[in-house]
Amino acid sequence: MFLLIQLWIPASRLGDHDRAPRFGWQMFSTVRESPQFVVEMPTQRREILLEDYVAGVRGEIDLVGLLPAHLCDMFPNAIRVTWESGEFTCPSG
Repeated sequence: MFLLIQLWIPASRLGDHDRAPRFGWQMFSTVRESPQFVVEMPTQRREILLEDYVAGVRGEIDLVGLLPAHLCDMFPNAIRVTWESGEFTCPSG
């Protein structure tokens, strides 16, 4: 009976949220598509493969808040970093 309760309660809550709460047991069960970043430089545009700059892309980490500034540091002649829903102007741009 105890095992049944342990399984039933979490299973009954599975569909209650659009996104799993941080540090919840179902935190890694949601899959969302990572944003695609593009670094714009004076002479070219470079699409970024997240696997080259981020170890283990996870759904609960805010890449949009953290990665654009880092990409500006990685590419000193970058003007801006863009993604589907926004853009970040580099300090040097």
